[in-house]
Amino acid sequence: MSSLERFGDDREMRIGSPERTALTEILRSSVDQDYIDLDEYEKRVDILMAAKTWADAEPILQDLPAYQRVLKAQEDAFVPEKLRTPEWIKWLWVGSSIPVGIVTGVWGFVYWLSGSHQYFWPVWVVIPLGVVATALTIAERLILRPAEARKRQERLRRKRNQR
Repeated sequence: MSSLERFGDDREMRIGSPERTALTEILRSSVDQDYIDLDEYEKRVDILMAAKTWADAEPILQDLPAYQRVLKAQEDAFVPEKLRTPEWIKWLWVGSSIPVGIVTGVWGFVYWLSGSHQYFWPVWVVIPLGVVATALTIAERLILRPAEARKRQERLRRKRNQR
């Protein structure tokens, strides 16, 4: 990624005093951290003050770690976070597992006491709960999650266009 890709085709956009001040701070912090010396700082500040566009300012900042960190932070701000499993899906499965565990436990205890083969009657609880929980989980993954991802991308696109 070009270091100023966040400006897209606006690299030829003019920069003003607020931007020059912020970029000068990056240069000053590079002096403080011994990445450049004072002579180089003065040369770079002169070039920065003469720069009319972002494309003119980029070459004097490109090799500085402080500038790269700023770009990385801006880049990370625009990376949408991964969609996580909603809490209601987690609680659905926890809620379903409780009755399944209880009836299976009762069946196992009775089977252990009687010592004979018994019909696995908990299937009448396990199957309906499993079908409902599975259907809702699949619906969330195939319908709700893509819709939420589209909404997030649209918000992200609007946010980028505001800058």
